[in-house]
Amino acid sequence: MNDLSILTLGMILLTASLVAMISRRLQLPYSVGLVAAGIALGFMPGVVELPLSRDLIFTVFLPPLIFQAAL
Repeated sequence: MNDLSILTLGMILLTASLVAMISRRLQLPYSVGLVAAGIALGFMPGVVELPLSRDLIFTVFLPPLIFQAAL
């Protein structure tokens, strides 16, 4: 996770927060909103290439998903 800058991490968290608000307004599950946002971001040109490492997935992406599922 050393290659990940604070700005990039902030943008990831901001995007996840926006997806959560939109998902709640549309009454969709959070995981469905994240999948839809990921697909949309995947097709956008000029998006930052984010190297997915094991540490990034286990420390940034997985805990919010597990927390949401537990609620």
